[in-house]
Amino acid sequence: MPINPIQRIWHEPFTVRAYEMDASGCAGPAMLCDYLQEAAGNHARHLGFDIATLQQHGHTWMLSRLRVRLLRQPAWRETVTIQTWPAGVRGRLIALREFIARDAGGAELLRASSEWLYVNLASRRICRVPENLAPFVPQNQPPALLPDDTRLPELTCPAWSATLPVRRSDLDLNHHVNNARYVEWLFEPFPAKAVSGRRLTELEILYRQGAEHGDTVLTQAAPAENGAILHRILRAGDQTVLALARTKWA
Repeated sequence: MPINPIQRIWHEPFTVRAYEMDASGCAGPAMLCDYLQEAAGNHARHLGFDIATLQQHGHTWMLSRLRVRLLRQPAWRETVTIQTWPAGVRGRLIALREFIARDAGGAELLRASSEWLYVNLASRRICRVPENLAPFVPQNQPPALLPDDTRLPELTCPAWSATLPVRRSDLDLNHHVNNARYVEWLFEPFPAKAVSGRRLTELEILYRQGAEHGDTVLTQAAPAENGAILHRILRAGDQTVLALARTKWA
């Protein structure tokens, strides 16, 4: 019997710290994305496919798309357990990873699905996902969220906007802005009463380009149909679209 058997489905607990709360007294959306990212990274390391290992061979992972369905934000000092697993490859170029978060009593807090690109560091070109990842995909494990291939609507007429500098502390191992920081930026343009009395229930974000230290970003938003809000993050200098997103509120 192996001393450290391979865990195809990973479980990792997190306790909400005071410095991880937002003004509601709960872990905010960006912090929850940090939890997902940390659990995914630790599982990838366990499997031998983490970013630090890949970079030694000239490659890396880059998050392309994230969908989150949020039932409840965990409060200060609550323990959240993230369950995550690789879910195979779509079209040879997109690696899939799923997530479920539960509270200490086992009740679901969120479900999420993510899409990742395998990128050559030197050329910055997207490469075919390594075939030796396939044995680590758990069999007969349904996705956390049903697949959704619909196109994310693009914001064309922003109602609210904010301008932000890219700080060194925003960067990740790829020397681009960490994906969770984009989630944080989505809510910066909101006026005080934009979502007053409403609760975030869904978040979908599509990453198009990476922002770097020294960039200035323009984050924009506007109300859409059925209580949703559309978001767009641009590089202010050349108006390149860095990310598109849609949030839904109850």
